[in-house]
Amino acid sequence: MARPKKIIARTKVGNNQYQICLFRRQGKNKWHINKILIDNAPLSLDEAKEIMKEFSEQLNIPWQKKPLQDVTRKRLHNSAKRKARKEKLRIARALKPPLLTFDGSSKGRPGRSASAAVIEYPARTRHTVTKFIPSAFANEAEYTGLIIGLEKARELGILSLEIKGDSRTIIYQVLGKYQLNSDSKFLDYRERVLNLLSFFDDYSLTWIPRRKNQLADRAAHKCLKENCPLLKSGAYLNYLIYGNSYLVDDDYD
Repeated sequence: MARPKKIIARTKVGNNQYQICLFRRQGKNKWHINKILIDNAPLSLDEAKEIMKEFSEQLNIPWQKKPLQDVTRKRLHNSAKRKARKEKLRIARALKPPLLTFDGSSKGRPGRSASAAVIEYPARTRHTVTKFIPSAFANEAEYTGLIIGLEKARELGILSLEIKGDSRTIIYQVLGKYQLNSDSKFLDYRERVLNLLSFFDDYSLTWIPRRKNQLADRAAHKCLKENCPLLKSGAYLNYLIYGNSYLVDDDYD
């Protein structure tokens, strides 16, 4: 038996509200309202069945008691839901504070180093700041990355900030989870960071794994590559072991 191209059925239009409509097939199992026969259909199924039977006899079109959903109305409903989700996401992003990520890279202990910080706004706007250091340890480069990032955030007028870095040592020293000796050279760095943090109304400081800190990591390596001279073949390992005395500058511009 061929499937009917038209059918009479109810469709729900709201809470306890139905219409009796003439539906036209659109695709295999999709139906489109061709005509609204009764706008305010009875809530009682028995009453609705009687009315649909009458229309079925008059129009010579089959009817069914199972409600149908108009494919056009469903599309509009889904579109409205998508718009509502996008608006909710936009508002959530607007309320979310900017994100500061920082990193440091060093070629030696100490050696030529670079620091970087990236400030990302919820609207995807991004500010990157870097600094080359002729000689520093890795942790000094990391601290410098955090410091230049906080200075940039203050310059931009940011009052609330989310801070993330892949150096557990730096994060935990600033938070006070790792204690510093009274003669530690990192005391001054920590004090500078705490002083800068005091200018913000609200902030959070979180450790993240390196794989989630790619933007700051790439910025630091790019800065180091641009400022650190290339080494002759075979000299790089000696440079890492013995320091700057093995740098060969003859081939550099």
